Parts: sequence; C-alpha cells; structure tokens
Amino acid sequence: MIASLKAKAIGLVVSGLALVSVIFYWQHVTGERDAYQAEAERQRDRAEILQEHQQWQRQQIETLNDAMSTRDKTLNDIADDMRASNAALEQLGEQNAEIRDWLDRGVPGVVDDWVRELQQPTTGDGVRLPDDPEPSDE
Repeated sequence: MIASLKAKAIGLVVSGLALVSVIFYWQHVTGERDAYQAEAERQRDRAEILQEHQQWQRQQIETLNDAMSTRDKTLNDIADDMRASNAALEQLGEQNAEIRDWLDRGVPGVVDDWVRELQQPTTGDGVRLPDDPEPSDE
C-alpha cells in the first residue's frame, strides 16, 4: 500500500512538474507571440508612415514636374518673343535708315549695367528694378 501511495505520489509530482513545465512553456510561447504581434503592429505603423511619406514625395515630384513644365513653356514663349522682336527690329533696320543708325549705336551704360544686375541671382528671385540715378522733380 505504501508503495502504491509512493507510486501515486511520485506520479502526481511528475504530473505536477509536467503541468508546471507546460504552464511555463505556455507563458513563454504566449509572451513571444505577444512580442511578435507587437513588433508586427509596429512594422505596420512604420510601413504606413513610409507609404504616406512616399505619397507625399510623389506629390512633390508631380508638383515640381508641373512647375518645370510651366517654366519651360514660359521660357520657350519668351525665346519666341525675343526672336520675333529681333526679326522685327532687323526688318525695321533694313527698311529705314534712321532706325538702322539707331540700332547700330551701342547700348547705354546704364541699361547695360541694369541688364547685368537682372542676371544676378537674388534671394527672392523676384524682378529687380534698375536703381533710379536721380529722383525726378516733377
């Protein structure tokens, strides 16, 4: 009987140890699962942020492309206007001797300096007006 009780007690202890081992293992597995789920959630949040940033960058690229396209069109229009103006001036010079003499004169120094100033980059990239040498007394 004592041997039977000892065997049952040993069986219960072994079962208890196995149960405790299973409980600890279960806690370990659920802890790892929770950690992986938290990491997966963090990665999903990070991926969402990165996708939003990527979308913002695409919008910036599109905006810049539109601006560059508009700029190129404007520059082409300006170049066309300049060519047309030059052609018109050349035609006037060919047709009228007085205008030809005027066209053959040099550019006044003030105008030359003003054009050079306009070609310099400015902080606001706005149109720079020529310096008024003397205020008018009108």
